[in-house]
Amino acid sequence: MSRTTRATRATRARHPRRLATAVALVLAVTAGGASVAPATAAPAATGPSATADLPQEQAVRVPEGGILSGSGPSGFLTVHKEARDRFTWTRYADGGTVELPAGAYRGSVGGDVVVKQNGPTSYELRDMATGAAPVTVDASSLGPASKLLRTAGKTLVLAVEDAAGGTSLHLVSVDDGGKLVDQEVAGLPAGASFVSYNLPAPDVFALGYTHTVGGTLQKRLAVVDLATGTIADDRALPVSAWSVSASATHVAWYEKDAQGRLTVVSARRGEAATVRTPVTGTASGLQIGLTGDWVTYTLTGGADATEPNPLYAMMARPLAGGTPVKVMDSTQAAHYGSDAVQGGTLAHGEGVYRIAPGADGRPVATLRASSGVGTALELTGQEFPSTLSFRTNAPQPSLIWHLNRGNALVHAELTHKATGQRWTSQVAYAQGSPTSRYVTSWDGAFDDYSAARNGAYTWKLIAKPRNGIGPDLVRTGSFTVDSGTGPHDYSDSGAPDLLVRNDEGRLLSYDFRQILTQYVHPSGRTDHGAGWNVYDRVVSAGDVAGSRFADVVGRDRTGVLWFYQGTGTSLARRVQVGGGWQTYDKLTGGSDVTGDGRADLLATDKSGVLWLYRSTGSATKPFASRVRIGGGWQTYDRITATGNIAGARGGDLVARDKDGVLWLYLGKGDGTFTARSRVGGGWQEYDEIVGIGDADRDGRPDLLVDGKALYQGWSLSYYKGTGDARTPFAPRRKLGTMNSFNDENGLVF
Repeated sequence: MSRTTRATRATRARHPRRLATAVALVLAVTAGGASVAPATAAPAATGPSATADLPQEQAVRVPEGGILSGSGPSGFLTVHKEARDRFTWTRYADGGTVELPAGAYRGSVGGDVVVKQNGPTSYELRDMATGAAPVTVDASSLGPASKLLRTAGKTLVLAVEDAAGGTSLHLVSVDDGGKLVDQEVAGLPAGASFVSYNLPAPDVFALGYTHTVGGTLQKRLAVVDLATGTIADDRALPVSAWSVSASATHVAWYEKDAQGRLTVVSARRGEAATVRTPVTGTASGLQIGLTGDWVTYTLTGGADATEPNPLYAMMARPLAGGTPVKVMDSTQAAHYGSDAVQGGTLAHGEGVYRIAPGADGRPVATLRASSGVGTALELTGQEFPSTLSFRTNAPQPSLIWHLNRGNALVHAELTHKATGQRWTSQVAYAQGSPTSRYVTSWDGAFDDYSAARNGAYTWKLIAKPRNGIGPDLVRTGSFTVDSGTGPHDYSDSGAPDLLVRNDEGRLLSYDFRQILTQYVHPSGRTDHGAGWNVYDRVVSAGDVAGSRFADVVGRDRTGVLWFYQGTGTSLARRVQVGGGWQTYDKLTGGSDVTGDGRADLLATDKSGVLWLYRSTGSATKPFASRVRIGGGWQTYDRITATGNIAGARGGDLVARDKDGVLWLYLGKGDGTFTARSRVGGGWQEYDEIVGIGDADRDGRPDLLVDGKALYQGWSLSYYKGTGDARTPFAPRRKLGTMNSFNDENGLVF
């Protein structure tokens, strides 16, 4: 089961086109960088690729956030995607840019003129190649109901609506003397209504229009020769036809039937015969163009789409019919009359491309200005520490990857190298982030809910493009988890484990993180071997001998104490501590009561005296000679070292009296305790009271109890430590029964 609840800066993935700020390398990435390992192949084109292989250093830059609005021989016009009155002209020759005065501009076809509309009928023409003073065109004489359709060089193509609701087409310019020149295109029927238009070449205007004949609405395509202002071709179209285009020899459009099926249609001008190509995909606004002897078609917006559509690619089909070829992998804005298209190819990324016939006549996309962003998904950086600690970083540290776009389905896998245990998660896109940040957080547990172990890890990021453009992105890297250790940690995770001896005398440790989730079949179990039934008391002693791992002591039935040093996930061979320990009726460990950083051992003898065995840090002689703390402890039937549970200077101790009242002794940090304070009554129902350590990683030790005397099998409950001596424990939380663990009648220590 994967959970979607779950990185210091690293070097951004290198790319020869990218304008990106490098960040300090922290995580190791395979092959010295972000290695490509696509999980699936790129979608196959329906024919051979037609993309030019242009060295990237020859490309100039598209202004950041710029959307193509026009292109001429010397440069191109862009508008900022978030500031629609901010326009920039960029030169192809040197990449130099000119920011235009605020306003709304359009490019022209067949020249470097940009047009700014200053009012309903006033236009300002700027020649960006010469830098000449702007020329004003006042079209008020045509009336207020005029609309600029396209600009051919310095000629405005205007639609003018008459009082009867019909529309006429006018070619408007000014002569050298500044006089308005207005030429109405003859041949359009009265009452025509314009529905689509295109300026696919400087001297050819394609106009789709409707008008009523004999009570029947007809749709037609007129090809206007702009040099003469006359209609050179006029033909009927089906009502399902849209997005018209034309060249000196052909016309083209697409049709969409009632079921949404699309067909690209072309015909030679003056001839009725058509060439029809059904295409797959869904579209409203498919753009049709003509380049040489090919018809091209594309649906813009693929780069940011969240669903795949094969029409996001620019495809080209021979006018005479045949197999289409892919020209570009996606398009964002197309200006066919200037052969300029903004979009992307997997080979060269996003930018402004020139579409023109290649040596063999097929359309070729040549990159002229780069946006510095890949068309395929790319990893541009990642953020999280090279070493994670679930004690110091946060309970759930964030793992962050930066991609070049925000429309990906991202999945992360973290794998512990030594064991192969894994944590997997979907990684969510951070909405509104200035860069495409994908963020998840890890709560320090594997997919089976066991605590993440210390050691070396690999991370693997798999990102699928939601738009279907390009291959899956697969990147890998490495990091380390070091959460330290704890007094009950027998899995080298920094989190406590529950130590159990079963009926067969085997010592087992269960991952307590799994138990906290109340899953009834915890799998995070380690078997520490057989023969433990020789002991009448086994104690989880904490780190006594300085190995940083939790140790264990056991008293055999002759009174000899034995010491097992922890090695992380196992125990070393036992070492004899000494005899005479049968004098003690209670033993507890795991709490540093002397303030030296090592856990100590506490024992009460049968006369009620409490004794301290200070740890030495030595595995061969783990405890110093005993020191008497005080008498009167015979009133208690259970004592438990809890660690620093209430925020005082040293490890604390809780004791239960024979009436079931629990008492708290705060450690002073010098081997002694303050006067006791009452925790509360009713604790007589528990057979074991265990200082389990910091189970929930909130920085405070917790308490575990079982009620075998009251239930068939074991019933575990958990008291969260509060850090407040007045109320040291939160209310009880029931966890489950040990019958579920298949270890009936075992013991908890």
